[in-house]
Amino acid sequence: MNEEVDHIKTLMTARSTLVKERRALSVAIALGYRRRRTDENHTGEMRDAFMGAQNMIEAIERAIAHEQLITDQPELYRELSSESATLNAA
Repeated sequence: MNEEVDHIKTLMTARSTLVKERRALSVAIALGYRRRRTDENHTGEMRDAFMGAQNMIEAIERAIAHEQLITDQPELYRELSSESATLNAA
């Protein structure tokens, strides 16, 4: 069980880092808009990076929820995994 908790901590650390990155990107994007530099390449790149960070945060949140499910109800996870394997084999 300690191993699963370590996975959750690792995911939460990654999420925290990405949230900081997203916040910094939002400040940089806002500055670009204030300076009316919305058409410049780096502003578009920052928007893409912001969306990438947000997508990754959401994926990590789903992974955390999944790890918690595995940790809290391992027998349910094993049952779901075996059902999935049966369906994939058919």
